[in-house]
Amino acid sequence: MNRLSGAALAAALLLAPRALGAQITVTSGAVEEREARPGESYTGTIRLRNVGTRPEEARVYRTDYGYDAEGRTRFGEPGTEPRSSAAWTTATPARVVVPPGGEATVAYSVRVPDSMPLSGTYWSVVMVEGVPEAPDATGRSTGRVEVGVRPVVRYAVQLATHVGGTGTRQVEFARVRALGAPGGAKRLEFDLVNSGELACRPELRVELFDEAGAPVGTFTRARGLFYPGTTLRQAFDLGALPTGSYQALVVADAGGESVFGGQFTLRL
Repeated sequence: MNRLSGAALAAALLLAPRALGAQITVTSGAVEEREARPGESYTGTIRLRNVGTRPEEARVYRTDYGYDAEGRTRFGEPGTEPRSSAAWTTATPARVVVPPGGEATVAYSVRVPDSMPLSGTYWSVVMVEGVPEAPDATGRSTGRVEVGVRPVVRYAVQLATHVGGTGTRQVEFARVRALGAPGGAKRLEFDLVNSGELACRPELRVELFDEAGAPVGTFTRARGLFYPGTTLRQAFDLGALPTGSYQALVVADAGGESVFGGQFTLRL
């Protein structure tokens, strides 16, 4: 492997005055969530801010979005996910220059089609990505190639549409297991599965009991928007417990009257 000498590395950094990274940030929400019926449309804006001292350019495009309990995140081509709403979505402009210390907006529009059967939640992402090549003071690209390493920053804004009055909530638990944790502590781990048609924001609760049925502890956690067909790995630190058999009551409150639970035996 070739290595840069100290002098060569210093020269490369001097030739990369913008190597500290993009200066554009998204100041509006990371998740835009609406309810609409087939044939209805809604609009919104994504707000951008340039915290730097020179104009910054970003490109705007649509992708799909998915994830699983193994930690894999997918930003696929529009239409690749089963519940993609990318075909319903427009975002303009496709390129935007934000003045130094200033702001700009990207407008989006979502129209729910009425030509197909729909039920539950559909979603996609508007991606805002910094452009490495800097525009000049007029907003035009300089065409200059900068030497050095400059990170490209991307912001994914999720657009979630709940088709009004349709869909079911269903949450399940998979691969429930007890694990050791550092310092002799114990941990409960499981995969949360959204097997329904609607996204939800589940509130999780674990109630732990010993062999005699006496309560040991209650553990809670709230999750963000959890999409249909996705999985999340959850871990609850139970603390240091005596070796033995325990009963864990695991509950997921998915909103409204949709509460799901299961009882599991743990050998710690």
